[in-house]
Amino acid sequence: MQRVLASIVLAVSLAAGATAAQPVTGRDDTVRAAETLDIGVLTAKAQAGDAEAQLRLADDYFSGNGVDQNYGMALLWYEKAALQGNVVAQTELGVLYCKGLGVALDYDKALYWTRMAADQNYADALYNLGVAYDYGLGVPRDIPTAFAWYLKAADRGNDIAQFNAGSMYENGEGAAQDYAQALAWYARSADQGYAPAQYNLGILYLDGKGVTVDTARGLTLVELAAKQGFALAQDRMAGAYYAGSGVPVDKVRAYAWALLAAYGGDRNAETLLNQMDVSQDLSEAQYVEASKLAESLLPPAV
Repeated sequence: MQRVLASIVLAVSLAAGATAAQPVTGRDDTVRAAETLDIGVLTAKAQAGDAEAQLRLADDYFSGNGVDQNYGMALLWYEKAALQGNVVAQTELGVLYCKGLGVALDYDKALYWTRMAADQNYADALYNLGVAYDYGLGVPRDIPTAFAWYLKAADRGNDIAQFNAGSMYENGEGAAQDYAQALAWYARSADQGYAPAQYNLGILYLDGKGVTVDTARGLTLVELAAKQGFALAQDRMAGAYYAGSGVPVDKVRAYAWALLAAYGGDRNAETLLNQMDVSQDLSEAQYVEASKLAESLLPPAV
């Protein structure tokens, strides 16, 4: 039977691997789209020199909230707020220069504004400096220095930095390998709902690294990540149900998770689907059941 998920369109799963840093990042558009003031009123306040209004207006131009999206205008208003010392605007300005949005890519300017915000201990700027050293963006690549910046951002509550610190402790990158520290940082990130951290923390419990093996807890964490659309976690759940590893054998549920993981780009899941198809593990009715189950397991935002 052809693999389908009813008539829905699948969202692409999280792109980051479970042991990789994410690129330089700013706030997500759900934060930027929180504007409630009339654009005309907001613009007047921004033009009058109100730094907070300038930041909010820049956000609107960045995300196209109430105005046509325009990175150039976002850059203009972020810079006005940044020059008044607004750390959020300074960080966002650094992101625009780093990614070449609305302006020519310029790592020197990106680092200038990012460091200005980092000097004020703004967590997102601290994280972005970690990425700069991790990937060699405008500076020589330096993993120990990247780790140090990630750790500072993690201490300030940045969930991705917490994940990165955990990953680097787990793999001995930029710091001595320390599973207990990896567990602690993954847990802090996972508590904020960050799917890769939930997955990695679950794997530590499944493998007994830095902690006593706890299969039930491990799979619970992996499933939390899987339900957010994280393909690695979806593949792990598929394998668990197929083999009966920590859960009863359930070929329908295995196929459903594998469908989601495969559509998210996971090759192991594609292999499992092909294997189950060739072995005719499911009846026609079970294929339909698996498709419906996969649809129900999609993240709520889809």
